[in-house]
Amino acid sequence: MFPTVREVIGLDPVRHGEPRVVAGEAGLDRPVRWVHAAEVPDIASLLNGGELVLTTGIGLPADDAGVRAFIADLADVGVAGLVVELGRRYTSSVPRVMVAAAQRRGMPLVELRRATPFVRITEAVHALIVDAQLTELRATEEIHQRFTELSVEGAEPADVVHQAAALAGCPVVLENLARQVLAYDTAGDSAALLLDGWEQHSRRIQPAGRTAYDADAGWLVTTVGARGQDWGRLLARWAGEGAPPTRLSILLERAASTLALGRLMRRDAEGLEHQIHRTLLTALLDHTRPVDEVALRARALGVPLDRRHLLGVVVRHRGRSPRSTPRACATWPKRSATRCARPRSPAWRVRSTTTLWARLSHCPGRGRREVTVRVRRRLASGTG
Repeated sequence: MFPTVREVIGLDPVRHGEPRVVAGEAGLDRPVRWVHAAEVPDIASLLNGGELVLTTGIGLPADDAGVRAFIADLADVGVAGLVVELGRRYTSSVPRVMVAAAQRRGMPLVELRRATPFVRITEAVHALIVDAQLTELRATEEIHQRFTELSVEGAEPADVVHQAAALAGCPVVLENLARQVLAYDTAGDSAALLLDGWEQHSRRIQPAGRTAYDADAGWLVTTVGARGQDWGRLLARWAGEGAPPTRLSILLERAASTLALGRLMRRDAEGLEHQIHRTLLTALLDHTRPVDEVALRARALGVPLDRRHLLGVVVRHRGRSPRSTPRACATWPKRSATRCARPRSPAWRVRSTTTLWARLSHCPGRGRREVTVRVRRRLASGTG
């Protein structure tokens, strides 16, 4: 997101000063978070790291020990580099002791052999930084918008993974806790190379945290799960230099949230309906709510109770899961109630081996016996 020292040196205002790198060339790819002009020797105490420090040297120590301490303080705080304009304190070049100290600490040291207004340099660099931040903000906004749309649409895991790979520009894999691949997108790479021996390869990817980058393996990983129950990992292969950008971590986490939410929605779609009916039937049975309120809530569910009958069925399970019988019966009404409006979804309560299952029916009084017979037949046959 931030420009590097190398990129800053290439800007027109800096090139006007005829820059020359005299030490720390290996650190020219350090990001420049900000530019700070200073003429005091204890400036390091005011910095946070990542700054490119500009100075003419007029306030720097005259003795070698003081110069070494100045460079050491800057290196310790993590500055991106030091730019010294010649002509005021140092005429032809910076002191050798400064060059040696900077080289020893791997800190870029740049001479400007021609007078250059520092304000032009700071304006140019800060414009780059602000533009980069705006670009990052727009990219993050697009990420949230895309995955919000996928969440609302109830997109399948394969669609979410595909979108993540398209936005990241790199392969993305969704695996479960058994290291089995649930979905993947190669982003143009070879699927065979990506998935060959995946289980063994996945076990070697051990990030430190829920979302972290394993530099040895080259994968950015985030955990997928919700409500305290993790069920998989989402991985993106990063082929760039250094750690992946923050935007990629945000993208992967947002994709993981969409996957977790989608799984909850699919799992709870039927359960939520049953939960609502269970609450309504419990109120009817326990008389915990006024009748008018129960009728009003039932009407809101699309089940008017006015001049209708409620049929209660007690089912004793014989070696079957308590949930299996009600679920089977829930599909019965399509073909069974020939003279009745379609009954609504069931609700039940489980107590020991007995399930209380009630169905809200639009049947007239004469149809109750017919419905009861049909329910009994369905329960006996175990069909839905």
